[in-house]
Amino acid sequence: MRRDPTDSAPPIRLAVIGVGGTGCALLPLLASLPLVSITLIDGDTVEATNLSRQPLYGPGDVGRLKVEVARERLLHLAPSLPIMSVPSFLDTGNAQLLLADHDLVADCTDDLHARLLIDRICGAHGIPLVSGAVHGVQVQVVTLHVGSSTSLRSFFPGRSSAEQDGCDMRRVPASVTAFAGALMAEHILALVNGDRSRAGILELIDTRDGRWLRLAPPVPEQRRELLAERTKSEQA
Repeated sequence: MRRDPTDSAPPIRLAVIGVGGTGCALLPLLASLPLVSITLIDGDTVEATNLSRQPLYGPGDVGRLKVEVARERLLHLAPSLPIMSVPSFLDTGNAQLLLADHDLVADCTDDLHARLLIDRICGAHGIPLVSGAVHGVQVQVVTLHVGSSTSLRSFFPGRSSAEQDGCDMRRVPASVTAFAGALMAEHILALVNGDRSRAGILELIDTRDGRWLRLAPPVPEQRRELLAERTKSEQA
């Protein structure tokens, strides 16, 4: 039986998927948490264009696997913490195997299709998921699969648009990915402390004008009708 990371705030085995801009911002903030282990999953290598937005990497790291460099940097902050690196992109063929032994998943990917796959695997196995994304100057962070069936599809039921598929992460300011990483760390810390108050609520922040929205998933039409009928009967 999978251990619930919100029960008495026990240490957890965390998988971090994606060590690009958001992942680089998140990882140093995890060093002080009571984790059993961290697994870094990403098949990408460091490019020169990454350096201005991904502060874990320097000019000497260009061409190296991101998960290997990120592991080295994180071990400087938490030398006794077991950190595994998996130099692979998550896909339908390996997602279940890579995530099955973890108590919590942090999704820092920048691809909606990958995010939906991770969400689906976590939902099927009852693994709590903290999912973060950026788009332009906007940040989205949500905690899922903690005491409810709320999923990413609850918030994004339709097919992805061309705009969502074509987001160029190189144009996203480092300050935005840093904000996303910090907010994801807050969601993870809440779970570590046994706090479920953020679960199932999508936090949407526009870093340009400071608007901060907390959105519950839309109520399906059939359930909305049932709630309306129940309200009428209660008022009768």
